[in-house]
Amino acid sequence: MTGRKNIVSNEQAEQIESICKRLQHSVTQIQIINWLRNFEKEESNIALRVLNSLRYFSIPDIIYEFDESIKRILNEYPKHDKYYLHGIGDFGESGTTLIYYIKKTPTYQQNESKFKVLSHLKKLKQQGLKSGDCLVLIDDIIGSGKSLQTYYNHNISQQLSKEQIKIKTLVLCLAYMNESIKLLNETIDNLKIFGTGYVKAFSSGSSVFGYRPKMLPVREFCFKYGIELFECYDRELKKQVKHPLGFNNSQSLIVFAHSSPNNTLPIIWSNKNNWQPLYPRSSYVKISQSKDFRSETIHWLNIAYQLNLLQNKQSLNYVYFHDMNYRLLAVIRLKKRKSIDSIICQILGLSINELNEVYTQGQSLTFFDNLLNLTINADEIYDQIKRKIKIANTQERRKYRKENNGQKIYVPKIFLGKS
Repeated sequence: MTGRKNIVSNEQAEQIESICKRLQHSVTQIQIINWLRNFEKEESNIALRVLNSLRYFSIPDIIYEFDESIKRILNEYPKHDKYYLHGIGDFGESGTTLIYYIKKTPTYQQNESKFKVLSHLKKLKQQGLKSGDCLVLIDDIIGSGKSLQTYYNHNISQQLSKEQIKIKTLVLCLAYMNESIKLLNETIDNLKIFGTGYVKAFSSGSSVFGYRPKMLPVREFCFKYGIELFECYDRELKKQVKHPLGFNNSQSLIVFAHSSPNNTLPIIWSNKNNWQPLYPRSSYVKISQSKDFRSETIHWLNIAYQLNLLQNKQSLNYVYFHDMNYRLLAVIRLKKRKSIDSIICQILGLSINELNEVYTQGQSLTFFDNLLNLTINADEIYDQIKRKIKIANTQERRKYRKENNGQKIYVPKIFLGKS
């Protein structure tokens, strides 16, 4: 949008570092600085206020939340022999990913025989569903409830009426907006939602941004930029409708390791009109960020060689991406982010067999244990490289101050490995 040169103060740099830690390093400091370039210089503090309220669900968070909810389902509905699970959406979308996470929960693994995963909702009776059974619909977030309402009416409601089947419909999610409950209860009989409820970001009296005089400037800020960042076709109104504060005015401040929901404020995830997203939904932007990560890892690898942390046996003209040391270091970085194997393969462009080769080599070098978790040796390599980069950044900052008569505002050329 504005395309301005971004400069942050020391205080803002510390705040950005704190935000990165709270977001579990799912984004880097330089990514936040690049995101701040969307705004005017004087708006940086209000933009950072928004990030301070963002809730990030890492993969361990997701598995933990699902595990706790599955325990509750089994405790509250103990008499059911079978629980039918279905990820909302088409096969291959986020619903499929969520089923994968559910299968990783200890409670599912201990009670696997009680669950049946439905890849589709056609012919439910023929798939074994009968009166009194539990159908568990799985999604990451329920925003306004309208999408779930439409999905239920289109795929389930008519079948149940036609077959005269009365079931318990449960919704298992990571998050839901409290306002969705009323709409869903009007549509779905015997509904119960398992997940964590959230209020809208700019809800009067309960906003995360404080009471109304403090909240309104943040809302106006998000609305001003969001109005040009997200619109979609409304089939009922038969026209394009803008959603400046998230789909159907959801006003969510939630992102997941596997996706950024459109319920969340568009300033976080949109790439429309050359906007620089922090957590992109667009596959094109994700691919671009994967390229950035691979380039950063080359910088990390050169530092590892300088520190003699890894042995360089390659010629000067070799391709980095095919080098085992490069792959080892990239996998260590991604596992520090809690990335699962499928995401590691996607970012690095590896097959699962190639990733297994990396794990085998890494185990021989004591970087991974028998469970393929990082060892102390791997953590030490990671920490030494980060310390080296931090020292380089500090030296660059001091050099800048000396050359600019002690001015304390500075953006480093290299920020945690990325230039």
